[in-house]
Amino acid sequence: MTSPRLLVCALLILAGGAWAADATPSQAPDAWTTTRDLSYAKRAAVCPVNGGEVTAHLAFFDSRRFRLKVIDLGASPEPSYPTLADAFQAEGAVAGVNGGFFHPDWRPSGLVIAEGRRINRFETPRLLSGVVYSDSMGTQLVRRGQFQDHAGIQALLQSGPYLVEGGRPVRGLSAADPNRRTFIATDWRGHWVLGATLSPLSLADLAECLASPGALTPWRVDRALNLDGGSSTGFFFGGQIGRAEALLHPGKRVRNLLGVVPR
Repeated sequence: MTSPRLLVCALLILAGGAWAADATPSQAPDAWTTTRDLSYAKRAAVCPVNGGEVTAHLAFFDSRRFRLKVIDLGASPEPSYPTLADAFQAEGAVAGVNGGFFHPDWRPSGLVIAEGRRINRFETPRLLSGVVYSDSMGTQLVRRGQFQDHAGIQALLQSGPYLVEGGRPVRGLSAADPNRRTFIATDWRGHWVLGATLSPLSLADLAECLASPGALTPWRVDRALNLDGGSSTGFFFGGQIGRAEALLHPGKRVRNLLGVVPR
């Protein structure tokens, strides 16, 4: 999915705003921990809307110990690094996913800040409804209209749509176009997760699952934001002694990545 214009049909239409308490884990999580502030899990949950199962790679981190880093792969047909793992490892990231949307000419959609360098500009299409960023105060996830630009932002992606807000699935759009999804979510108390689904699902189903306590995360999700998905979906977790890294390659070259690095 390379352009917001092409993705209008993917916006979820969700008639109700009810709690999604019926979504439950369908199996025990395959989890292991590198530190108490950074961990990986491969988790499956049953979505209440259609009974379908979603399986996802999940990288959990504490924003008091880690921050986000945007890795820009450049606008040329050839990326700056040969593989997803090479990019994250070279940039010192312990985990990460593919980042925001982009146009066919590799120009990012919306504002991107990588290592303090601003790429493109702030945009206002309906799709790009959220902003996630890291500065000296920590990591923030806010609605586009609530974002106040300021100096000192080291990493930022404008993306969307918003999936969960105030613990509830966002109202809005149809549960159509099942596809792989990439997302970031938080309980707004320092706990964060980057995720990439292995199974195709609609944005409505993903929002319901994320808003269901215990379905994909051990804590209640307060807010969640969709990132570029479909064939762009990718995931990396760096591994530990005795365990291989967790890696999901995107199906195509992407413009940027969203990584987790120590503060």
